Amino acid sequence: MRVSNAFLSVGALGVVMFAASAARADGPCGTFDLSGSLDCKVKVQADCQASCGVDKLEASCDGHCNATADTKCTKDDCGTQCIAQCDPAALDCFAGCHAECDQPAIDLCKQKHPDADCVSQGKAQCDIHCKDNCKVPDTTCEEHCNKCCLGSCQVQANFDCDFSCSVDVKAHCSAHCTQPSGGIFCNGQFVDATDVQQCITYLATKGIKVDISAQGSASGSCTGGNCGGNADGSVKAGGCAAAPGSNNGLAGTFAIVGIAVGLNAWKRRRKDR
Repeated sequence: MRVSNAFLSVGALGVVMFAASAARADGPCGTFDLSGSLDCKVKVQADCQASCGVDKLEASCDGHCNATADTKCTKDDCGTQCIAQCDPAALDCFAGCHAECDQPAIDLCKQKHPDADCVSQGKAQCDIHCKDNCKVPDTTCEEHCNKCCLGSCQVQANFDCDFSCSVDVKAHCSAHCTQPSGGIFCNGQFVDATDVQQCITYLATKGIKVDISAQGSASGSCTGGNCGGNADGSVKAGGCAAAPGSNNGLAGTFAIVGIAVGLNAWKRRRKDR
């Protein structure tokens, strides 16, 4: 069951496209959705680069492109076919959406970007819009098929925008991986932070711990007065205590002063004899 190109035709079906815009305001962690339970960690170098695949960039692109196709499935398109084959006892919106969405998205990718990994790209873009459309469980075949077909239609409507976003975010991910601060990944998804350290501190204010042990120090680090780490490698808000060994210079100074005072006292005792 595929959504045909005609399904998106403005003249034939009266599709109304709205300009893509960010659904969430940018912050120190980009537009990443910070709701729900998040397991966040910093990755660096090779491990970080290996995690910059298109399927790991979805969360950072989710909400960036929201052009909509304001139409209903017609008799000869997705809706009618979907309902005819629908099993009310086995409704799975996400799986059904992918069944409608994947191949058309892959084909569109191959037409526009033949050198890209279109299988991964197409499925990743379907993931974004299928998740958005399937947030509420289905109750009827009509509802199920409407969501499945709408998700596929929106992928095609937003294809260029989504593709551009994934290219940009992948470049950002790779750039972060080359830095000592690395890149932040929450639940396996890359966080397109404008500044890694500021994002870590911001996450801490939200009660979200970040494992920074990959940065090379289990106790964390401070740069320009920002950030901080715990002994377990997680970060907390409120700045950070001095790193282990950072008081060595001060301790050495006290030791030298103590020795000098003791030596002067010994000299005075010898002189008084």
